[in-house]
Amino acid sequence: MRSAAVLLDRESPLPLYEQIKRRVLSMILSWQQEDGRFHTDQELSEQFGVSRMTVRQAVQELVDEGYLRRVRGSGTFVCAPKIDEQFSAAMDFIDQWATSGRPLKLQVLHCAVEPSAPSIAKQLNMVAGEPVWAIVRLRTVVHVPISIDYRYIPCRLVKTIEPRQVTSGSLLDLIARYVDLAYGELKVEAGSVQAEHADYLSLLPDDPILTRRLAYYDSNDSPVMVGISHYRADQVRYSIHVPLKNTRQGSDQVSDALEFRSPALKKKPSTKRR
Repeated sequence: MRSAAVLLDRESPLPLYEQIKRRVLSMILSWQQEDGRFHTDQELSEQFGVSRMTVRQAVQELVDEGYLRRVRGSGTFVCAPKIDEQFSAAMDFIDQWATSGRPLKLQVLHCAVEPSAPSIAKQLNMVAGEPVWAIVRLRTVVHVPISIDYRYIPCRLVKTIEPRQVTSGSLLDLIARYVDLAYGELKVEAGSVQAEHADYLSLLPDDPILTRRLAYYDSNDSPVMVGISHYRADQVRYSIHVPLKNTRQGSDQVSDALEFRSPALKKKPSTKRR
């Protein structure tokens, strides 16, 4: 398809690779192929009538800017625009995706009553071995995996769970039928995908991910659900609205709530006496 080469102005001071980059970006923004597979460098080279080296320069900039991603041995793929999951009192992440025009599909990988592992029991203020609902769900958007979620709910709070309740909406809505939900605590950190999750998320081992740990509490400060989600870092980012009016008195509390995960960023203990 060399006819598209006429779209390039070879007399323009704008470099050919930059012209190609802009044309390719237009293709990306209107790309409809479900699996996201994009043209190869060779196809683009033939389409624009330029060398593969010129195409490669344009494509690499689009990869660096997050519009495309290369998968070794598979090809080049269009990256869907990242969704801002906004932390709010409603915690309506599913609704946020739907509003963006990219509704989530929930696939239940596991839902059963199990003895609580020591680490889960500790988070839920339970004795290890007490029964919990263990739920694992894969979130996808147009066949693209977004996250794999693990949730744990004490059976003493929720006696039964029907399949439709874990595929059609938020588990918080389910829990709210039984307890008076008061607040949640969430922690987000960057990391690398583990081998056990890589296949589910269509990632290569050690690809970047975002991990979100959560715990929800009732009005008695008792934990009612804990869990962890592993997100593809190329699909999601988090957005927080921080009101600044009349907050100076609480600024110390905000600072103390930050957790420094990188060794280079950890606060060093003060040597001064207080």
